[in-house]
Amino acid sequence: MLLYPLLIQFTFKHFEDRLNDRPGAGLQRGITIGAILNAIAGIVRWLGALPSINGFCILFTGQTIAAIAQAFMLAIPPRLAVTWFPENEINMATSIAASANNLGIAFGCALTPLLVKEASSETDIPFLLLLQAVLCGSVLILIWIAFQKPAPYYRCTLVDIDSPVKSSKLWKQGSFIHMILSYSIIMAAQCAIITLLAQILIPPLGAMIDEKHVGMLGTLMLFVGFPASICVGIYLDRTLEYRKTCNILSMMAALSTLGLSLSIEFDSLIGIVLSCVCFGLSSYAIAPALFQYAGELFYPISEIIPSSYMFTIGNTGGVVFVAVMGWSENMAVKFSMRKPMICLTVALFISVHFMYRVHGSLKRSMRYQS
Repeated sequence: MLLYPLLIQFTFKHFEDRLNDRPGAGLQRGITIGAILNAIAGIVRWLGALPSINGFCILFTGQTIAAIAQAFMLAIPPRLAVTWFPENEINMATSIAASANNLGIAFGCALTPLLVKEASSETDIPFLLLLQAVLCGSVLILIWIAFQKPAPYYRCTLVDIDSPVKSSKLWKQGSFIHMILSYSIIMAAQCAIITLLAQILIPPLGAMIDEKHVGMLGTLMLFVGFPASICVGIYLDRTLEYRKTCNILSMMAALSTLGLSLSIEFDSLIGIVLSCVCFGLSSYAIAPALFQYAGELFYPISEIIPSSYMFTIGNTGGVVFVAVMGWSENMAVKFSMRKPMICLTVALFISVHFMYRVHGSLKRSMRYQS
């Protein structure tokens, strides 16, 4: 989360098509760099976890390499979808690719306790990290195989051609500012709720739930976002109703946090579960919709650039929200996170206002249709 905002600006040039490159070679190069770094990170982390090595520094180095790889990988889905899929599948492909990251996190959270036992952690942890290294290496091989053929739906953008229109003009457009502010609040709320879910729920409801239930609820929030994102993607491919969809999803995210706070106040477990599911559904489904909405509004700027900026501001907001909400917890009252949750809900309703201010013509679709 720290390295991504610092490094993302330097990754853009690696996605550019160079002179005499085949179409889409820049995208292939950027993805391959990220995959190579991720595979190296997996191997280094495994070496650092071997019992015969005092390897905290080695393991931390591997984690740092993985963080660098992340700067090449997170913002790829919208550009990859536009390059490799037909127009009527772009949003669905983006939804699958963007949601796969959260799905992987959910699987990791679920599988790690099954693979690592406290009594045998000295052998279980190296095995877990070896498994991660093998998976990362397998991904690199699959990427190399996939890119043996050229991109079938390649479309030029500003990272591919010399143009007087620069990506810096994004920051002069009101719709982009409002979009990035809205998404950053929603993403920050995701980080805060997932990270602090135990602190939010256990003090007021400790007699009814424990850490295991909280973990299951957090995993459920991650899982429900996947089918929701796909359904939203299919809908957008058929209708191109980006503005309406994003406004509805942002309002759902705000209302679900309000519902969560009220459910805690009234000790309603059903309300808590429904609110968390609604928040996971809306907050994760809105991300791929916004990535392609940005691609439409700010065409011919590459989809990677606005998506990268949204991730950057969102990561920063996540760090701030988690820290501030954690610091402002009041253990003297039963609902210790009441004030932080009120502030979070207000922030999400502000994000609804920002999202409503986003508008403009769908330039990319108009270009393709012409």
